[in-house]
Amino acid sequence: MARSHLDFIGAVLGEFPELRDNMEESAGLPHVQAGEFAAFTQTAKDRGDLATYERCLKLVDRFFAEADHDLAGTLRSSYVEHLEFEGSRGPAAWRLVPPRLQNVWNQVAAENRRLMALPQKHAAPMPPRPSGLAGGPRRRKRDDRRRPRRRR
Repeated sequence: MARSHLDFIGAVLGEFPELRDNMEESAGLPHVQAGEFAAFTQTAKDRGDLATYERCLKLVDRFFAEADHDLAGTLRSSYVEHLEFEGSRGPAAWRLVPPRLQNVWNQVAAENRRLMALPQKHAAPMPPRPSGLAGGPRRRKRDDRRRPRRRR
């Protein structure tokens, strides 16, 4: 049976009850909740708590294996994509990532590189606004100027 986002959040809260407030604040927003868990995971890595970091990754890997379509997409774009491996702890952190998540991370990174390499369309410059339109100052044409009346 495929596992849903609700199953995933239940497991996250079972393993990490300290995240309850964050998860309740973003209830009904699966990508936000997965992003919160990704931030929690990154913070563990950044402070050198690689045991907690590894527990997070194993939980995600377990759910990714049985995830329904929606949960798999959420974990891919709002969790795995946000894992970073820069800095002095990066290599050690990468070694803790289960092979399935390493494959997903590599696929996402390759897709992002491909998208960044595509030529970017730049919008054509906006032509100047004609005078007299709302929002801009009205410039009078030379013929529109009032000329003083001559006395007779």
